[in-house]
Formats: sequence, C-alpha cells, structure tokens
Amino acid sequence: MTRLSIELEGSEALQVALDDLSEDIQQAISDVVMETAADIEAGVKLRMQQGPHTGRTYKRRSVLHQASAPGQPPAPDTGVLLGSVYHERTGEFSAVAGSRLDYAAYLEWGTFRMAPRPTWTPEVENATPVFYADIERAIAGEIK
Repeated sequence: MTRLSIELEGSEALQVALDDLSEDIQQAISDVVMETAADIEAGVKLRMQQGPHTGRTYKRRSVLHQASAPGQPPAPDTGVLLGSVYHERTGEFSAVAGSRLDYAAYLEWGTFRMAPRPTWTPEVENATPVFYADIERAIAGEIK
C-alpha cells in the first residue's frame, strides 16, 4: 500500500498551543485538515481522468486505450488505480491521502524503466497555499 502523508510541520507544538484554544477553533482546524485531504483525493482522481493522455495507444481485451506520456498523470485503463485512491483521518489534526496499490508510487516517481507520471505531487503543491489560507480563515472565523 502506498500512502502520502500530509503532516503540518511543528504539529506537536501546534497541538500544545491548540489545547489552550477553544474547542470550536480546534474543530475548525480539524475540519480544514480533512477537507484538504478530501480535496487532494478528488484532485488526484480528476487529474487521472482528465489527462492529458498523449502516450501510445494499444488494444487490451478488445478495448482501445490511450496511455499517458512521461510527465502526465496516469491514464485510467481498468479503474483499479482510481478505485484505490482514498483519504482518512489519522489524528485530530492529521490525515493521509494515498493509494492502496504499491505501483502508485512507481507511477508517481518512475522507475529505472519508466519515467514518472506525477499526480500526487502537483496536487499537494496546489493544495498547500489553499490549506494555509483555509486554516487562517477558520481560526479568524472562530475568534470573531
């Protein structure tokens, strides 16, 4: 199983500081963490489904498939990879988004025989500034 963990740096110090804050603020932050993990899951699936897919075309089980080219997200073929993508809470202020398939990591970072098909990394990079802005908004909204 391949898992991508999203962990806020300094989370232990944050936890101590948050213990002194209201439960509403803690819940708001916890909600943002889960929403971000869900957004990453949805974004990864969308990237895979929407392409672009400009790799080679081949026939498998009488179905024509357009593969992804190096640097593009994996092109769904059977749907197994898409179905393996998930997110789950791992703590009050932590969550993971990942794939239940080992070969998802090979697609993301490549192998000595295959160039990477990044999907997770760009999605996490896009989600990071949104995550921080949502955290700020959640805290500000609860302080008012």
